[in-house]
Amino acid sequence: MKLLLILSIVIVQAAFAQTTPDYAKETRWATQVEDTLMDGDSVWLSANNHEFLSIFTPSESDTKKTAIIVHGLGAHPDWVQVIQPLRVVLTEKGFNTLSIQVPVLANGVDADQYEPLFNKANHRITAAINYLKAQGFEANTLIAHSLGSVMSAHYLANNQHPFKKFTAIGMPGLAVEYLTKIDIPVLDLYGVDDIEPVLSSVKARANASSKNKNYHQKMVNADHFFNEKDDLLIDTVSAWLN
Repeated sequence: MKLLLILSIVIVQAAFAQTTPDYAKETRWATQVEDTLMDGDSVWLSANNHEFLSIFTPSESDTKKTAIIVHGLGAHPDWVQVIQPLRVVLTEKGFNTLSIQVPVLANGVDADQYEPLFNKANHRITAAINYLKAQGFEANTLIAHSLGSVMSAHYLANNQHPFKKFTAIGMPGLAVEYLTKIDIPVLDLYGVDDIEPVLSSVKARANASSKNKNYHQKMVNADHFFNEKDDLLIDTVSAWLN
């Protein structure tokens, strides 16, 4: 009986660990980001009774158009690959940007174990929208990378929102079930050397979006993180957005 009780406690603790964000990890990264931030300003938002970091970077032009940017697996809102180039350089292309921290789990946890956190991610995206609205900006573009694109697709499929365009970069097959419910313009951008969950679901993503006349799938000469291809990333995304 005692052994069964111990096993039950362990199972419950393991399940709880997979549904609760690693806030300590977020705090460590937030400190790191704020200590090294060169472009933009840190903005602390709140969702689910928890404050999370975001970075607002104003456009070089006078515009209300703002892109909310969502990072991928186990990353942060100033991640040097994909996220930082987008949030900084898009300000030269006619957009303000707000890059947000979405919930993360401990290192080594696979993407398919993040689903219990999707609703918490929804609340953070909503908090970002509300912040921009309060500041007089328009959250009209959603840009996301990797697992962040799955979270973003889940948000778009299950919430009323102001977004007019969705750019998904390196979107894995976990997003397929949500794409069927998205009717705004979508750029499904991936690399020829992308990771297996992205490459193996190319047709499935296209099929799921078959009723969306403004869904566009594009393969470019890059890997999942667009290593040494920042210009290609920015040029492709900004050209489609504009």
